Amino acid sequence: MIPHRSTGLLAIIVFVALLLFIFSSSPVPEPTEGEEPISGPAKYFPQPKLPSLSDLHLPTFRAPSHEPPPIETNSTSGESKWFSNWEWLNPFSSAITLDEDRSVLPPLRDRRAIYTYYNPKYNPKKHSSKELKEDQNADAELLLTWRRAWFAQGFRPVVLTPGDAMKNPHYELVQKLTLSPELENEVFRWLAWGHMGTGLLADFECFPMGRYDDGLFKALRQGTEPEFIIRFENFHDGLYSAEKQRLDEAIDGAVKKLDEKSTSFTELINSELFKVMQPSSLAYYRHAVIGSHYPTLQEKMSHDPSAGRMLLAQLVNSHLHTTFQNAFPAGLAVLKPFPKHTTALVEPALRLAKALIQCPESPVPNSCPPNLPDCRPCGSSKQPMLISQPTSYKNTEFLFTIGTLPHPYTLVSLQKSSEEVTTRQIRRETERDVWLTDVTREHLGPEIGSSYRGMAFKQVVAGDQAVATSLWMTVESLPAEAGQTLPSELLDEFEWQFGFKIPRAGTIDPKAASDKESVQSKTPSQQGVTREYELIQKARAVINGKEPESVSKRDVSEAWNLADTEVWRFVKAYRARSVVERKRWEEEERGFAGSKP
Repeated sequence: MIPHRSTGLLAIIVFVALLLFIFSSSPVPEPTEGEEPISGPAKYFPQPKLPSLSDLHLPTFRAPSHEPPPIETNSTSGESKWFSNWEWLNPFSSAITLDEDRSVLPPLRDRRAIYTYYNPKYNPKKHSSKELKEDQNADAELLLTWRRAWFAQGFRPVVLTPGDAMKNPHYELVQKLTLSPELENEVFRWLAWGHMGTGLLADFECFPMGRYDDGLFKALRQGTEPEFIIRFENFHDGLYSAEKQRLDEAIDGAVKKLDEKSTSFTELINSELFKVMQPSSLAYYRHAVIGSHYPTLQEKMSHDPSAGRMLLAQLVNSHLHTTFQNAFPAGLAVLKPFPKHTTALVEPALRLAKALIQCPESPVPNSCPPNLPDCRPCGSSKQPMLISQPTSYKNTEFLFTIGTLPHPYTLVSLQKSSEEVTTRQIRRETERDVWLTDVTREHLGPEIGSSYRGMAFKQVVAGDQAVATSLWMTVESLPAEAGQTLPSELLDEFEWQFGFKIPRAGTIDPKAASDKESVQSKTPSQQGVTREYELIQKARAVINGKEPESVSKRDVSEAWNLADTEVWRFVKAYRARSVVERKRWEEEERGFAGSKP
């Protein structure tokens, strides 16, 4: 029997012999030129390759990072910066942009083009240049009303002219024909649309009269069936929708049939190319409709056509406003979290709400749009549109919400009723993200964390339903003095979201006809708000201040309230981008009839 010590020694000898066998059978690399051959025991072991400088990867003491996304064109406005990306629902934008001040916003929604044709020289009933000029001014007002209404519904309104028709390949053939002014105008209208291509073609007396989330408008924004040209029952030439290929086919076939005996270009188009839909949410104010629904206006238009068309623009605006009021039977909600401290904070939003429930001026009071004969006209009901001030957001399509977000430091100042809030107070005496928690408590419940609340709130602000049911702004973009009216430029901007003119003067109570004081000059609140406005002004100075003390307070309040700060920046950037988008479109359309002066 082999002793235990001998067994261990034998195992070691076998192991060493095995290693020698393996390395002796491995090929020895040939030495390169100038390199000494390896000899002795070293030749049986693999030789390490000496690293070059390029092979060195020295360890770092920071987390791996990526380059920030590129700066997009037109992605800044004032102090707001943004990056449009599908990852916009990330809890914190800085995780994507690598920039604390740059918010990630959802990509801009594609605005499908809606065209209308306007020839300022076409008016066979006018003879003098003065009459023509007056009529053009009235048409410009009506076109502005048309632009604003369709833009608010998510479309890109474009006014076409005879110059667009001339760029169509069929123009040379058409102009050789002697056509009546009415037929020539109709033909040029189709040729101008054909030159532009895919989109909608509307008469500028045709208006969207319904909610943004109406099924018809959703379909028209997304694009209709490409194999058909969509037209609407009993709507004459009010509105069409088509893709370019089918549109070119229709125009090509109709032009080949066109001659001097033709009376209608549309009737020359192959009827099989059309698909008929119901114009449930469209109002067409053509001559016959005005005569049957609004005879008093028709009489005025017959007496003075230019003045009558000005009144028509006013009537359409009042109907758009009435449609908005009817769309939200639960009324308007002005969010007011922490009601003991935020009266001044929400007062500008309350002024806006008071304006929105006013009855707009109308040449035919208490009338309804032609597509909504059973509407509830403003001023005719016993109960005007209600305004509530809930502390929490209510997720319902029957209520329109107006929300104002304060910077965390502004809210702390109001809660502490102090203009000298210290960093110690912020960190020791306040809870985190209290505004977001309070506003979403009813919507999400009390147990959800701040990060998830922020994601859900971004959906409320910028999701598909948000355009239809809410408007959001930051406190710092609003007036900071008691009794100060909302700036005209701010109301002008809101009008492009609502789609109608916001009353700047009127009665607070629709029934109180004797009260003619401007709604913007009234103080809606029943409480004194002077002290709160003083605190808001002081907080605004700290937020915008460059002094070390101001910067320190601002940074601490933002770091302590990461989710509140994130949504505040998000709303600020979202509003700024909407302004930039509209101004770019207006600049492109400047010079065409109906553009805002």
